[in-house]
Amino acid sequence: MLARRGLVDDAAIESFLHPESQPLPDPFALADMDRAVSRIRRAIEANERICVYGDYDTDGVCATAILLDALRSIGADASFLLPSRQGEGYGLNRNAVDAMKRDGVRLIVTVDNGISAHDEIAYAKETGMDTVVTDHHRCHETLPGASAVVCASRDDQDPALKCLCGTSVAMLLASALGVRIAGFLPVAALATMADVVPLTELNRAIVRRGLPLVGMHPGLSALLDAAGVSEVAGESTLSFILAPRINAAGRMGDAERAVRLLLTDDEAERKALSAELESENVRRRAEEMRILKEAEAQIDENDPRILVLCGTDWNTGVIGIVASRLVERFRCPVLLFSEVNGVLIGSGRSVPTVDLFQLLTGRKELLLRFGGHRLAAGATIEINAFETLKTALQNDLSERFPLGLPEETCVVEDRLALSEITPQFARELQSLAPFGEENRAPLFLIEGTLSNVRTMGRDGSHLGAKLSDAEASVRFVSFGSGDAYADWSAVGFARAYVSIELGSYMGRPEVSVFAQALALPIDETKNDAITACIRAIKNRRELPEKAVLDRLTKVPEAEIRAIFRELLPRLRNGALRECLSEKEQTALLPLLEIGVVGFQNGRFYAEPVQEKKQIQNALLYPVLCLE
Repeated sequence: MLARRGLVDDAAIESFLHPESQPLPDPFALADMDRAVSRIRRAIEANERICVYGDYDTDGVCATAILLDALRSIGADASFLLPSRQGEGYGLNRNAVDAMKRDGVRLIVTVDNGISAHDEIAYAKETGMDTVVTDHHRCHETLPGASAVVCASRDDQDPALKCLCGTSVAMLLASALGVRIAGFLPVAALATMADVVPLTELNRAIVRRGLPLVGMHPGLSALLDAAGVSEVAGESTLSFILAPRINAAGRMGDAERAVRLLLTDDEAERKALSAELESENVRRRAEEMRILKEAEAQIDENDPRILVLCGTDWNTGVIGIVASRLVERFRCPVLLFSEVNGVLIGSGRSVPTVDLFQLLTGRKELLLRFGGHRLAAGATIEINAFETLKTALQNDLSERFPLGLPEETCVVEDRLALSEITPQFARELQSLAPFGEENRAPLFLIEGTLSNVRTMGRDGSHLGAKLSDAEASVRFVSFGSGDAYADWSAVGFARAYVSIELGSYMGRPEVSVFAQALALPIDETKNDAITACIRAIKNRRELPEKAVLDRLTKVPEAEIRAIFRELLPRLRNGALRECLSEKEQTALLPLLEIGVVGFQNGRFYAEPVQEKKQIQNALLYPVLCLE
């Protein structure tokens, strides 16, 4: 598994398995950090009022709490301000600038925002306030005219820093100011997981260092108690327990409550705020289900390349979560808009094959403002621009993907016997954690007799079942698969692609198995025909007889080439045959025959081809490619 991740020498393996032993970066490796420190130090010496201007999501809340705590610890006269998600939307705005001016602020320090606020920063300068930007979102063509722009995405610094979230940038600023940051690590770990940034070297180090400290952080510990969680069960506790509750503060009301929870020294206040956020999270889930049903009613399921939908009373704090749910179901980018104060405020989520920020950049003339990442972005547009934007984005993706968006397929490590799923194996897998963006939890193929199929959850949206063979049985849960109950209850043998986690029950280690994808029985006649062709090609024999070849699905040349391009990253790592669809396997056969693809030990892999190969030279070409 390490080798397939390109980790083959001792140093690389040691760094990956023990990221907590790697040093955090020098904060001054971030461009403009020296200028940021100089301006903040000058403000403190002159007793100028500083305002930390943050954001209402988990990353923005955590960044605000860290930097405010750091500034106050070194004697700064510091306050904070967060925008209203419903009333103002993301980022710095003129009303906020005016409010800070009235409060006597002389220096604004943005966290998790500001890189796109050219006009607002210029306006602040006109009113007599300087700005220091700290951010991680993608830079536009020019930087804003601030006293310093400390942004992880800048091109004029170490590319390894691009992975950092806004909270980690704020934490490094605190370090550059001479503040000890050990106590900030659990909050930075939470923000790193919540903002779905790549879990590469730096972020792995931050999460691995911060995770053991989460239960010792007073605010986070109080929030866990309110959620009824007794222990931190790995990074999933950050992503699925703590982050939704921190986010709920801004989604359903004032995000300031979450900042206060992270900063207060008053135990009674922590308990009250934690209970309030727990209640807000329950209310958020109900609102989410309402919007989801209304959004689904608008959808034409005819091969969508992007869903662009609009509602009149959709809570702008919740539409991003709903967009994520729709992405999971329809496997395409989703943009949801809601009308607020005469404009449409939107939140979008995407799939790995479509860079949502780049897609919106291509239509920026239709947008009042926008920002974000590859997989998540926000935008504000005029009401009368909605249909134009919707059509333009659909046309852009239709032109780029004339055959439809590439299907996402599971990247599976290997096949496991059910008897191999043990606490010891699950414990070994934890050495590859933390898992998340760009370091997904390993998936394994298991199979057996299917039984005990049942729906789970209050609304029956999840699926539980048991797979058994002659030696062992394994119970698993598949979240969000409740609608597959009828299909699964009708079959006796099945395959599942599962992740494996180690938990505990009454003090004893216990393995939890989660199915990320479920596979119904394959067409064995076609599978036998593919197997016969692979054997013939590998043994340099003539192709199987016509009756066998006739069982193969016809795949036009254009689709063979498209499938190969989409599969290439997986083929370079060795794609397990059982994890490729029947059509994908069939498309690879002529490429196997001409030597572009190899096959060994149940895996297809990309051959290092030096000269150009012609697919038309494959004997299978006329068999498969006849229209």
